[in-house]
Amino acid sequence: MNFHTILVGDDGTPEAEGAVAVAMSLGEKLGARVILLGVLPPPSAESQAEGYGLTSSSHGRKKLQEQLERTAQTGRQSGIDVAVEIVEGMAEPSIETTAQRTGADLIVVGRRHISRIRHWLEGSTSESLVRRCPVSVLVVHDAENTSRASRTPSQTASSPRSKLSDT
Repeated sequence: MNFHTILVGDDGTPEAEGAVAVAMSLGEKLGARVILLGVLPPPSAESQAEGYGLTSSSHGRKKLQEQLERTAQTGRQSGIDVAVEIVEGMAEPSIETTAQRTGADLIVVGRRHISRIRHWLEGSTSESLVRRCPVSVLVVHDAENTSRASRTPSQTASSPRSKLSDT
């Protein structure tokens, strides 16, 4: 299977930054178009009622737009066909809708490491996309947790974190 259009979700977090790096690398190697999708959560009713939602939303959009444009420009200088889109909404349905609309055949997302309670309350965008999305989904784990998972038992036993947990 060859991928022609790669959609990568970016909310400005370090996890999303890792996903963008992987998507750009794949785009360059495969000659695929990369769509950087910035997803802004909708302002809460409380913040809008207090007058905070409109200014923080437009400031957040501008900041994310600037960040995505810088990333896109770097990709273009490497010969990658990069497009930038920003949408407002919940991450999972926004990514899925954009993938369908643009004909993306691969979605790349980062994975946050959150507490079990928060996971239970909020769910996981990456898990939901893997389960529901009709196109391939690549989930990029952050470097710290990836390197920790790939350590041998002797490396893990000698790490400072494991010594703290043994006490």
